[in-house]
Amino acid sequence: MPQLLQNTFISAPPKDLVLQDGFRFTTGETIAPFTIRYETFGELNADRSNAILVCHALSASAHAAGKYTESEDERPGWWDGLVGYGKGIDLEKYFVVCANFPGSCFGTTAPASIDPRSGRPYGSRYPWPRIEDMVHAEKLVLDHLGIRHLRSIAGGSLGGMQVLMWAALYPEFADSIMAMACGAAVPVQGIAWHVIGRKMVESDARFNGGDYYGNPEPLRGLQIARMVGHMTYLSAEALQSKFGRRRRGTTRQFEIDSYFEYQGQKFATQYDANSYIRVQAAMDEMDLAEQFGSLELAFAKWRGETFLISFSTDWLFPMAEVDRVEQAIRANGTHVRHDRIASPNGHDTFLIDYDWITGPVRAFLSTL
Repeated sequence: MPQLLQNTFISAPPKDLVLQDGFRFTTGETIAPFTIRYETFGELNADRSNAILVCHALSASAHAAGKYTESEDERPGWWDGLVGYGKGIDLEKYFVVCANFPGSCFGTTAPASIDPRSGRPYGSRYPWPRIEDMVHAEKLVLDHLGIRHLRSIAGGSLGGMQVLMWAALYPEFADSIMAMACGAAVPVQGIAWHVIGRKMVESDARFNGGDYYGNPEPLRGLQIARMVGHMTYLSAEALQSKFGRRRRGTTRQFEIDSYFEYQGQKFATQYDANSYIRVQAAMDEMDLAEQFGSLELAFAKWRGETFLISFSTDWLFPMAEVDRVEQAIRANGTHVRHDRIASPNGHDTFLIDYDWITGPVRAFLSTL
């Protein structure tokens, strides 16, 4: 590949898989027709054996890496530090697929999408997706691309939860998995923060039970919910070093207040409230031990190579949650590599500290 293209990495435009007969959710509802937005990166080899599925987290999209243009103002894909030419998931070797999952508001049919029968957004009538629905949608995209087996499945946070669900539902579909900053279930303290955030959205008078479309003004409830959620991505050390008790300029406003206001307002202009509460609830509903009887049973048929990464300051998924997954997989005699990384940056480490995860990911893939 020419050096210029390697440096700028111009991504192919997103693609749509349109299911005319619709998509059936785990809860029983069907939406038809149904569109799944996806993107691909790199080149699929002749025998289709070099494919890696990347699963995105709550606020991300199918745009995992690269840029659509050479504009300096355009932000690259959400995992651009790990996926690319010469990077940890090297596009010189691998073909990467990322699909926008059901419920998300970035191209796949979502609550804000127009119901062709009524001419209005689905809104409150949109189903509440589960992690299984996300996995099934990704599987449909892979089937559409003619990919019958994966080299690996990778993701962090909600993306990592999808990875673990893949291992439980389709244990023979991949050679390996790479799951970061995630667990088999959200621990209770994480659920508590999530519930508070969802109640903030739902208590906003303008939310109107989920049928609020037509007013372009972002919901204040969503802004505040994002502030609460963002807290779980940080760490005490990061908060102290970045903000401490410092004030904003000559005002009495704390810097952390200003930061959260900025993050909340920015998020609410880009993300949909119905999508937020549904996707977050899907995280909370997943519990592999409950769904399969035990974690050992959930991974009973999984025999692929497993790479888990946890971070010392992760509040949302403490290392002990990743340890539970490791122990369950090992109990079935399956090999597991678990890297415990000391990081001051909390849950978001998998999105920002590429120097710490690139080497281990590259080394793991080289052993397959």
